[in-house]
This record gives sequence, C-alpha cells and structure tokens, in this order.
Amino acid sequence: MTNMRRATLIFLLLAACLVGYAADKVMERAVSYSSLDQNNEPVLLSGLLSVPQGKTPRGIILIPHFTISSVAESPSVKPTGEAKAFREDYVLVMPDYIGYGATADRVHPYLAGELTARNTVDMLLSVRPILDSMALGISLDSIYIVGFSQGGAAALWTLRLLEEQYADRIYVRRCFAGSGPYDVASTFDQAVLTNHVTLPLTIPMLILGTSEAYGLNLQVDSLFTPAMVRYNAKYVASKQYKGMQLFFRFPCRKATHWLTPYGMDKSRPETSRFYSGMLRSSLVHYPIDGQSSDSICPQWTPRTPVYVFHSTRDDIVSFRNAEHLRRCYASCPSFTWDFGNYGGHYRSVLTFFPRVKRLLEQ
Repeated sequence: MTNMRRATLIFLLLAACLVGYAADKVMERAVSYSSLDQNNEPVLLSGLLSVPQGKTPRGIILIPHFTISSVAESPSVKPTGEAKAFREDYVLVMPDYIGYGATADRVHPYLAGELTARNTVDMLLSVRPILDSMALGISLDSIYIVGFSQGGAAALWTLRLLEEQYADRIYVRRCFAGSGPYDVASTFDQAVLTNHVTLPLTIPMLILGTSEAYGLNLQVDSLFTPAMVRYNAKYVASKQYKGMQLFFRFPCRKATHWLTPYGMDKSRPETSRFYSGMLRSSLVHYPIDGQSSDSICPQWTPRTPVYVFHSTRDDIVSFRNAEHLRRCYASCPSFTWDFGNYGGHYRSVLTFFPRVKRLLEQ
C-alpha cells in the first residue's frame, strides 16, 4: 500500500468516527472538498464542520487554525482549541490545510499565505450546500474570520482573498487576527540576529514548507545542522508528535544548534532563495538587520473591520510582526489594535479568545 493510500485510509477511518456524531449541543462532521495545491493541481482536502444543535446559530466563523505538528491535531480528527471557544453558538468551518487530514502524506506548505487562503476559502464554498440543506435560519453569505498564531496571519490572507475575489458572493462581518506571523522574513531575521528560536520545530516546517510551496527544491543539508537533520527525521517529519511534546523534549533554543552558518547567511545562494520564499509568505515586511532594502506593504486596504491582538511579551511570534502590520496600516480606519502585556504566546490565548467572544456578542 502506498503512503498516499495509507494516509487516505487512516483519514477515512478517523472521519468515520466523526461523521454523524451528535452531542446534545454540537454536531461535528469531517468533510472533504476539492481545492488546488501549490502547482495549481487538483487536490482533495479535509476539514471540520461544526454546527450547534437545538438552537439558531449566532453566525458562521471561518477558523484557519494555529500551528500544529501532528496528524492527530488536524481539526477533522480532533477539534482544536478555537472550536471549544465558539462551538456551542456558531457554525464553525475549520480546514486542515495541505499536509494534514486527508493529505497527511504531503509536506505542509507552512505559512504560505496565498495558498492557505485559497484552501480555506474553498472549504467555505464547499460546505455552503451542506449548511443550506440544514435550514439554519442564518445568512450563509455573512461570516466572521477568527485566527490565532499561524491562523492569525492566515485570517488576514483569507480576508484579502475574499475581499478581492469574492466580495459579490461573501460578506465578511469582521476579522479577528491574534498574534500572527505577518512578517515571516523579519521573524527569521530576528532569530538569526539574536541566535534564539523558541520553537525549534518551526525551523524544518518553515524551510521545507517554503521549498514545497514555491518549488524551490532547497538542499536542506546545507541549511540544517546534523542535529536538525536527526530531529526532523525522527520527530517533525513523522507528524506523530504534538508541538508541546517537542517543546519540552528539545530545550536548546540557540539557532546555531539547528541552522548551519550557511543557512543563516542570506548572501549564500541557497539561503537567499529560501529568504525570497519567506518574503512571498510575508503579508508585510520591513527589514530589521540593515542588510536589505526590501519592504512589503500590500496594495490592499481592508474594508472589513479588523481586530488585531498581540502581546508585547510574546515569546514565540515576536511582537515585531504586529508593529510592522501597524506600520503599514496605521492610518487605516478598519483596524482596531489591542496590544499589551498579556504574557507569552500560549498564555495570551487565554486573553484573546474571551475578548473575541465578547466582541462578537456586542
């Protein structure tokens, strides 16, 4: 049996455990849908559709999820934390992304914003007939977008796609972006300059995912140290370990432990190509090391109200990301900025979701 067939069989078995599942308050259903991959080839993706039972939902929330590292964390297999916050009051649409769920055998194109947005919107479009058949009593063309961490950046990429290409079909009432890596390239720059990376698993995910997303065919042996080659092969590439398991298993936070001097030098051809990919994955970009004059501020001004949350003490997704986003959109009236000392990345989740819930209820 090929890896692809084995992954598909595993997904179908897991999905069978969810389809038709109905608790007293929520029905959760794993769904599959058609989209396009990074090569514009058809791909069958998966995700989770969650619908409150016995009540009229308050609305529909499209949720691009935060960074996961194991197949078991795919929303279609096990609803993520975002679902728990909203599942009893809202219809939730949660894509797995390429590399998880039905496509677990593929490399996840980590932080590739345009591709993630396309796959996310395609799921929203695919479940509309299902929701229409349920006669929920709510508009299927009016939604909210909520995302945290990787999902925070994906939320803005998704909003951009919806406003630019689907404004005549879908109305986004509000977008909530929490602690997102909006400037992927500068986040990498900061890791190199400070010789510190809080979550080592993001290094292979970013390098291999960027190579996959943009067809770079990077020679990772020139970028990875032997320690990272072993770490990736045994723990990350297998997609069997959750992020928090790896966080505590590998306490070394020095970038030089994981990246070669070549991999940290943007003047080297292979690293330069990798960096060009990260620039493509950055919604905004401002250089922080004085080595580049490149900057990115998208020619897109959101019409939708956007709430941006970020802790100034974030230890995983640097607050610099939010600063660069605000630098681009400081004069845009659509944005509401919520910055403060809300603790580290994981702790700030405990502030973000309750605030989003309150804002949704106003």
